[in-house]
Amino acid sequence: MCRAEWSHLPEDVRPLAALGNEERIRHIRAKRWVDYPHADRVMRRLNEIYVQPRSERMENMLLIGQSGMGKTTLVRKFERTHTVRLGNNGTCRLHPIVVMLMPHDPTGPRFFSQLLKAIGVPAIDNFETTAPRESTVLRVLAEVQVKVIVIDELNSVLAGTARQQRLFLQLLRWLSNELRVALVGIGVPETRHALLSDDQLRNRFMNLELPVWENGQDFSHFVTRLIWSLPLREPSPVDSRRLMQMLVGRTGGITLGTCKAIERAAIRAIRSGTERLDYQAFEHEEVWDGIEAPVIMGGHRRKSRRG
Repeated sequence: MCRAEWSHLPEDVRPLAALGNEERIRHIRAKRWVDYPHADRVMRRLNEIYVQPRSERMENMLLIGQSGMGKTTLVRKFERTHTVRLGNNGTCRLHPIVVMLMPHDPTGPRFFSQLLKAIGVPAIDNFETTAPRESTVLRVLAEVQVKVIVIDELNSVLAGTARQQRLFLQLLRWLSNELRVALVGIGVPETRHALLSDDQLRNRFMNLELPVWENGQDFSHFVTRLIWSLPLREPSPVDSRRLMQMLVGRTGGITLGTCKAIERAAIRAIRSGTERLDYQAFEHEEVWDGIEAPVIMGGHRRKSRRG
């Protein structure tokens, strides 16, 4: 039974506060989703991409952001909102959204193998040429009625030679034109450079950025909502600008580092019996093990701006 003093927690979290320490720690370590304005904007654009009618010139999207900003988490949430369904006979599985990982070797055969793997088709490694693999991919994608192909880590194309990059971009154009499917590329900011080399693709991709956090109202709301989801038994006074500045400064505004620091501080608060998060909770260096502001061009660490 929940105690009255746990009223600082949302109703769905209060029962968790009654659990033992290790059970609460397991909950804290579990993945969770917290809405915030930039993520909502990306989801709206992804859904616009999804509902567009098939045409000879599909609108595509390039979602860029620093590593650790939650791009993959976003597209997986997008994938779940359009669940895989079964056909009338119970055997023909429909797969309207395919999320695949870009291979490190940007060649046609490797790409097609990864694409088939993402759909659940066993890899076919004995093709001597790309041509038969293309026909297999076209047939499978048509059967499962793919509408959107999401290519995560698209920046891996930059590891190829100039010729490999050019051929791969031609492959993307061919795939989009042949099946009239939309493409969503996910990558770091440098990914834009690859698309800039292909005039037709550049004109078909809408650029959208998931920016690093600034010390402002959106970040404060995100941190507060995240901490509200944790079953700590005492109220956490975390809305101070001083604490927000520390979090942004130590993480460089990266979502993954922010969430990891909060998770560690919350676990420490449970084990120490303080049961709350405040500025002092984040002064312990063990909270920050392995968490650093990213190094940007020029070799300097990113400095947070007030906003």
